[in-house]
Amino acid sequence: MLKIDVWKAERAMRLICASGAQLSWPAAMGREPRGAKIGIGDLRTPEGHYQIAGDLEPSRFYGFIPIDYPALEDADRALAEGRLSSADHARIAAAHQRGERPPSDTPLGGNIGIHGEGPRWRGESQFLDWTYGCIAIPDAQLEFLAQRISAGVPVEIHP
Repeated sequence: MLKIDVWKAERAMRLICASGAQLSWPAAMGREPRGAKIGIGDLRTPEGHYQIAGDLEPSRFYGFIPIDYPALEDADRALAEGRLSSADHARIAAAHQRGERPPSDTPLGGNIGIHGEGPRWRGESQFLDWTYGCIAIPDAQLEFLAQRISAGVPVEIHP
């Protein structure tokens, strides 16, 4: 797999393979679908350049594949706007430098990724934005994705 593109306005996820082949799936976003994530609890899905940050993990939503939010660009912007302390910025930057998941206990939030629907939302990801900022796809597609990606795969999230 070459990359994952997420289009928030279309509520779609596209997988773009090295061969140029593409798959597209319906996806649910955060409960507040307009605008980029700016902080913890804003219910928005981030926008920007990210990477897969680990393997499929157990979750009440079938499973969870983490991305490396907040990216260094998110931290830089928040620092410049006065929404993030220099100490928290340094912690985020250090995690990225070590190739680790960034901390989730800063004002920017964290624990953002791609997860399934689980039993409550089964089959509704194309009709409703219901996450706290993650991207939700049907469980079968999450399983398919998890078997074909690894840490470092680029994830581009568009408005």
